[in-house]
This record gives sequence, C-alpha cells and structure tokens, in this order.
Amino acid sequence: MTSDFILNEYKARQMWERREYSSAMAAAKTAAESAALRNDDAGWWRMMFLYGECQLELGFMDGCAETARLLADHPVAQNAPEVAGKAKALMSLGLQGMGLLPEALVVARSAALDSPEAGMGGRGRIEAQQALVAVLSESGHLEDAWHEAQTLAQMVGDEAVLEKAGKAYWSIGNVAFLAGMEREGTYYHGLAASSLSPSNDVNLWALFNKASAFMRLTANLVEPETLQCIERAEMALSITGGTRQDELDIEVIRAYWSYLTGDIAAARRQMSAVLDESAALSPLSHGDARLLFARIIADDGDLHASVDHATTSAEIFGKAGAVAREELAREFGRQVRARAEQRAGRAASSLGHGVTGQEIDH
Repeated sequence: MTSDFILNEYKARQMWERREYSSAMAAAKTAAESAALRNDDAGWWRMMFLYGECQLELGFMDGCAETARLLADHPVAQNAPEVAGKAKALMSLGLQGMGLLPEALVVARSAALDSPEAGMGGRGRIEAQQALVAVLSESGHLEDAWHEAQTLAQMVGDEAVLEKAGKAYWSIGNVAFLAGMEREGTYYHGLAASSLSPSNDVNLWALFNKASAFMRLTANLVEPETLQCIERAEMALSITGGTRQDELDIEVIRAYWSYLTGDIAAARRQMSAVLDESAALSPLSHGDARLLFARIIADDGDLHASVDHATTSAEIFGKAGAVAREELAREFGRQVRARAEQRAGRAASSLGHGVTGQEIDH
C-alpha cells in the first residue's frame, strides 16, 4: 500500500511539473485514495491539494472550490492555521473563477487571517495575501486592494524564490493598473517580468504576459512594450497549448490592440468571433469582452447595439459581484444612449419630421 502511494505521488508531481494536468490530477486522486486506506491524513491532504490545483489549472473552478472546501474543513487544516490558509486561498481562486466575488472575498480574508504573522515571508502567507489582493481588486475595492498590495510587497524579501516573487509583483501591478496608477503598474509588472522566466515555467510566462498586455491596454498604453507582451503570450501559448479560455483571451487582446491602433473593422471582426464562443469565457472575461465590443461598435456607429452589449456586460459583472466594473459598463451605456438620442434629434430636425434613433441607426 505504501509503495502504491509513493509511486502515485511521484507520478502526480512529475506530471504537474510537465504541466500534464489531467494526468497529474488522476495520479493525485489515486494517491489520495491510497493514503485514505492507510489512514495517512497528511498524505491524503497533500495529494488532494495537488488535485485541487490541477482543477484550477484546467478551468474546473467549481470542482476546485469544492475540493478546497473539503481541505479547509479537514482535521489536518483545523490543527494548522497556515495549512487552512492555503486551502482557503485555493478556494478563493476557484470562487473568483466562477464569478462569485463576494464569496471569494470572504474566503480570501479568512485565508489571510489564518496565515500566521510570524511567517510573513512563508509561501502560504504570501499565497493567502495574493488571493486577498486579487479578489479585492476584481471586486472594485481598489483602495483596500492597494493597501493589501503594499503589505504583499513587504512580504517579498530578497531571499524569496523568483517565481513566488514574480507572482506577487504581478498581483501588485494589476492593482496599480486598475487604480489608474500606470507608472506603478508598469514598475511592478517589470519586476514580475524580471522574476519570471519562460525557461522555468513557460505556461506561467504566457499567462503573465497575457495579463500584463490586457492591463496595459486598459491603461491605453499602445506602445512597443505592450505589443511585446502580446507576442510573448502568443508564442508561449503556442508551445504549451493553453486552454480555449486562454486562446480567446489572446484574441480579445489582439482585438483591443486593433481597436486602440485605429483598425475598427479588424477589431469588430475579431470580437464578433470571440463572442460566438462566449460560453468558453469566465464570467469576468465575458463581461470585459462584451464591454470592449460595445466600445468598438459604438465607434463604428452602431449605437443601439452598443447599449445592448454594455447592458449585458453590466449584468454579467453585477451577477459576479464586480460592482465597480458593473458601474463602468452602465455608465458607458448611458453615454452611448445619450449619443443615440442626440443623433436622432439632429436627424429629426434636419428632416423636418419624427425619425427615431432606431430608424437611423445602422
């Protein structure tokens, strides 16, 4: 029995290192079952945590959240606060991926509190703090997020593992960009880029560059560094074979680049194709995509359709608990609706009879 457990744990970790997440998940599950049969609670917990991490990587967010919930409630976690914090941090990421931001925030705060202050630079403490920073920023609590991000920056010492430091700086940079602090965002994403390496984890390198490109575009940073991020992400994902969500995210970013560089026709065509597969997008990615499409088609003259897409975007964000982004989408919809009404009024005045905005829209 012991040899079965050791063999499957070894296989699971080897598959994880090779980013063969489906195989790693199966081996971790088998190892956990072997551990349970011999009452090895620590071994079971270790393998089920890896199982949950694989679920997260594969996009099985609801499964990941449920696995993490089991881990947080297990006696192993109940007797070790930092272990409980790791499980809750994973649960928060799963809930965030499901678009359940209020629930994710509650769990992330609990994870940060569970991680002992004495281990400020410990992996579990940093992971818990990252989860809190991420969900605060996604929820629109940017002042709180920036405060917690500064705490996270203090946790990353010179002795920190580069990958751990890179993920932390990545999170901090995201908050800065969302808060409109482009200089700080560029600075921290620069630190992340220098800490992460495609030779160590090409998939992580792809995801970072994808995220950094999107953040830079939201800040209207149409510059060579932004295009470099896009191209790095595309190249890395072509090597690793990312999920369909990853591929669609890249297509959204390419459309965003086309839009900001003035190629409205290409941007519209690219986003139309993305929205045809909206079921493959996470709730927050779907909301972002709808709002971007609303901006593109508004500039292309389709004002009423733009309002519809902005409204859909706001509804998606609202359901996810992303209050700030919901209001952003609603405000954009209000502005476009006002433009449509003004255009209808001008048309009616010039023609000398009543013509609705719907009739003159195209």
